[in-house]
Amino acid sequence: MDTNESLNAIFNPKSVALIGATADSSKWGYMFVNAVKVGGYQGKVYPVNPKAAEIGNILDYKVYPSLREVPDDVDCAVVLVPARVVPSVFDEMVEKKIKGAVVITSGFSETGEEGAKIIQQVKEKAAGKFRFVGPNCMGVSSSETKFSALMVPLVSKEGEVAFISQSGGYGLQLFLRANALGVGISKFVSSGNETDLKGWEYCTHFAEDPSTKVICMYIEGLKEGRKWYEAAKQITKKKPIVVIKVGVTEAGSKAAASHTGSIAGSDKVYDAAFKQAGVIRAGDATEMFDYVKGFIYCPLPKGPNVGIVSNSGGVAVETADRLVMNNLKVPTLSTAAQEELKGVIPAFGNPKNPVDLTANLDVWKLGQAAEIVLKQPEIDGLITIGLGTAMVKAMFPEVDQETLTGLIQMIDNNLITTYKKFDKPVVVIEPSADVEPESAKIMEKARVPVYTTPERAADVMGVLYRRKQYLDKVGSA
Repeated sequence: MDTNESLNAIFNPKSVALIGATADSSKWGYMFVNAVKVGGYQGKVYPVNPKAAEIGNILDYKVYPSLREVPDDVDCAVVLVPARVVPSVFDEMVEKKIKGAVVITSGFSETGEEGAKIIQQVKEKAAGKFRFVGPNCMGVSSSETKFSALMVPLVSKEGEVAFISQSGGYGLQLFLRANALGVGISKFVSSGNETDLKGWEYCTHFAEDPSTKVICMYIEGLKEGRKWYEAAKQITKKKPIVVIKVGVTEAGSKAAASHTGSIAGSDKVYDAAFKQAGVIRAGDATEMFDYVKGFIYCPLPKGPNVGIVSNSGGVAVETADRLVMNNLKVPTLSTAAQEELKGVIPAFGNPKNPVDLTANLDVWKLGQAAEIVLKQPEIDGLITIGLGTAMVKAMFPEVDQETLTGLIQMIDNNLITTYKKFDKPVVVIEPSADVEPESAKIMEKARVPVYTTPERAADVMGVLYRRKQYLDKVGSA
């Protein structure tokens, strides 16, 4: 069976069988049925359990004693039975002409020789018939069909980011974090041991998915690493790939081997391969989502020159330092631009770049200064350091909450209008955004990324520029 056909059936099935479903709400067989229902999936659902006559229904879905007795065609099967039973289940799946499967079951290669023998049998049975995710995984999710084949009902309303995770539990935590950050996940797959479908095949599939703008991966080791590398070189010409690679120490490598059976490999080799293939490596989840927000919210800068507009001299200096560390430039503005800025900032402010408004109480000056800087042809991107919710509240303690909320909305809308006039990346630093997120939420809803430190903001601008350099190098637009 064609891999794309299998993956389409796995992520966007018209019908799904949950083999090993149960009415016991404390077990995974129930949790997955519940996740499919609560997630909002509208296709046909067929729970399968040998005790079907005794169970009757699970969450209003009729239970069938075997896959053979399901009366209709089934696109995708989710396998939740013990490892020893999986080979016989695969026999039924072959008979039923399943198009794709997700094997949640653990107890295979990661547990030793006996488990490895079982999964080899399973792989041979599926060969040429259908492709499968896992085993030893947490499942899949698709925002397109509201299909959540996970232990919890996780589905983004809409998504631009495909996420492949070799860790199921951590992957689910990062899925939750993405939703909290307002980053929509188009497709999620906990890839598990990758006995059949490999990481590079998911990447290749997501590269052609029109709803996916960025591909993210959490990996412990790469199976078929050469194929992944060759695929990544082609994919990154079209879409960014952002990777968290763990197992960089001896202790981490040992943990990876016992977790998913992955061989972590030399970190230097991985690092070199990532750079050559145009893959962006994130040190941790915070970095990964920082980069993702930059990619989905911002155009790429056309050059290395960044303007800074700030109401804090100290933060501006820290930002300038970090930009230079990212091989970006903070050029002095033209004399004409400086003269125009002098009409906006106090006499004791700095119009050169960074533009320092100082502790200016006029909340509209930031937007005016930002527009002057953004319209300069020599400036390719802008970082602003604004007041934020916490500071506005501190400045106007006597103002009631409703009025204050309206004021914050008005200030932010004015800034957003200014930022969106130009086809240039604008990144905002708001140090208190994690404490008082109201303003940051307004900004990010309008697709302006907000970060709490100069380092994070400058690193994102650096990643955006390196992406532009890579695309120029490989001849893509």
